[in-house]
Amino acid sequence: MKKIIYSLFVLAMAAFTFSSCEDVPAPYDMPTKPETPEEIQPTGSGTAADPFNIAAVEKYIDEGGSAETEIYVKGKVVSVKQGSFDPQYGSLKYYISEDGTATNQFYVYNGYAGPNRTKFSGEDALKPGDEVVICGKVDNYQGTKEFLVGNYIVSLNGQGGTTTPDTPAGEAKGTGTEADPFNSVAANNLATSLGSGEVSDKEYYIKGKIQEIKDQFAAQFGNATFYIADDENSQKFLIFRTYYFGGEKWKEGDGQLKIGDEVVVCAKLINYMGNTPETNQGGKLISVNGKTSIEGGSETPDTPSTTEGISVNGLTVTLTNSGATAGKSLKVEDLSTLKLDANPTEFTLSDGTIFKLDSNGNKTKPAYNEKAKELRIYANNIMTITGSKNIAKIILTCTHDNNKNTDCVGNETATIKFSGKTATYTNVFTGTTGGGVQLRIKSIEIVYAK
Repeated sequence: MKKIIYSLFVLAMAAFTFSSCEDVPAPYDMPTKPETPEEIQPTGSGTAADPFNIAAVEKYIDEGGSAETEIYVKGKVVSVKQGSFDPQYGSLKYYISEDGTATNQFYVYNGYAGPNRTKFSGEDALKPGDEVVICGKVDNYQGTKEFLVGNYIVSLNGQGGTTTPDTPAGEAKGTGTEADPFNSVAANNLATSLGSGEVSDKEYYIKGKIQEIKDQFAAQFGNATFYIADDENSQKFLIFRTYYFGGEKWKEGDGQLKIGDEVVVCAKLINYMGNTPETNQGGKLISVNGKTSIEGGSETPDTPSTTEGISVNGLTVTLTNSGATAGKSLKVEDLSTLKLDANPTEFTLSDGTIFKLDSNGNKTKPAYNEKAKELRIYANNIMTITGSKNIAKIILTCTHDNNKNTDCVGNETATIKFSGKTATYTNVFTGTTGGGVQLRIKSIEIVYAK
């Protein structure tokens, strides 16, 4: 009897088990692998009217697109790199992608809020999901595809630039005539009203005080590039590659410009690439501080100029401005943090101090050796430093060339000239053979005037 009852119990359990399994889907009803995200195709031509998407800019880099050409890219902000904002410098490091997600991000290195180095207000100036169009140069830097330093936002969520301009615009003044020149604001307004790349049909006179010198007059090209404004709180306007008095090229022995000089120039205006209002190349200098020559310079220069002041102590080269008292300093211990090209022509420190490098007619251009992490200034090369404020001293830590058993501290005939915020070092070589002694820079310290 017990056996019969046990058998019935087993049959009942089996029936229950089979009926319960009927509701469970068969294994082959389950997906065999996760769905693959749809691949985003490259779109856009990289112009202001038709920006690249992320896939297209990556393709542009992969196919050898020029790292010296500004292109436009559209995307959405993924995140801002924490701690990347410097109130004095005003740039941000952040990531963009096609849709604002972390998939296939593109790095934006030290970007600005608008043209002419317009500062961001802080890390919260950009938020995840913000749609941006960025203009700048791109490259594959040590395996990372990115925007290089100096890039800026053209539009934010469909609006031109950000809502946090660097300085107040100021009041537009003047009619652009010789008797009543434009100020920087009026010149900017007229240039901005032109179409992208359009040049004005006539020349205008523009007056203002020099706020920043990008390229000082030099014999190689004979022109200069600088920003002017009514004062430091007014909107700046770019005077691009203007020639000397009378439209002549600058020549050795002619005077130089200084921060604070009041200048009048005459030139046509252009809205370069639709986002950079400036004078068209080929304008001319009319007056400096009310005079038609620069002999004697400003009535009240920032600091006395000097051609002295180079001292060498072992591997330390000190460039001293005798007319200034040393104050606070900024030091760059590791030059690799500056992300220099093999033959850099310009780079900027974290506080806005700008280094300009020029071969000065020498076939050997200034170079950055990535392996040694050192900047090399060759015979007759010129290094121009424009500080965020007046410069009192520049301290360069150099290296030793074991192959030649030489301290690479520059030629004994090298010169340094200080003028306010600008210091110009020339590794002068007067020999007829060889290349003299290189200046190989391992670290840089800028000491500003009090």
